[in-house]
Amino acid sequence: MAQNSFRAAKGKWYIKRYTVKADAGAIEVGDMIMVTSGGITVALATNAATALVGLASEDLATNAATQTLRVKVPASKEDCTIIGAVTDGAIAVGDTDSLRTCDLEDHEGADTDTDTHHHLLIVKGRVATADGAITAGEAEFKIAQLPVDVNSF
Repeated sequence: MAQNSFRAAKGKWYIKRYTVKADAGAIEVGDMIMVTSGGITVALATNAATALVGLASEDLATNAATQTLRVKVPASKEDCTIIGAVTDGAIAVGDTDSLRTCDLEDHEGADTDTDTHHHLLIVKGRVATADGAITAGEAEFKIAQLPVDVNSF
């Protein structure tokens, strides 16, 4: 896991405590967190996430027991942006890819070539990467699919 996979860039964020699914695995600051299918617990986000909750604001070691996690949650999805790695797909520097939705690759990065779940909205590219490149690009995103938006798409 890469420390600070995602980081808050703009807007007002607040900290909310969530119960972590018992087998969620190790969590680090900046990992994207999703709500589990039952909606009662959270876990590390995957490319099949129903909805994203926010960014982990503390580290938690792997533990079989259920734990509480502090998560940085956007106060408003319209005003809050995050910066994160483009770990799959391509991104151009600037506004070329702006206003396009894409999916999360995993808790550490975005897949800008896939748009099945509409997890993220691309605000702008910051570090370019070509499709299939070994080095990750970087972009500014908005979380488009929060738990309250699950039926919006």
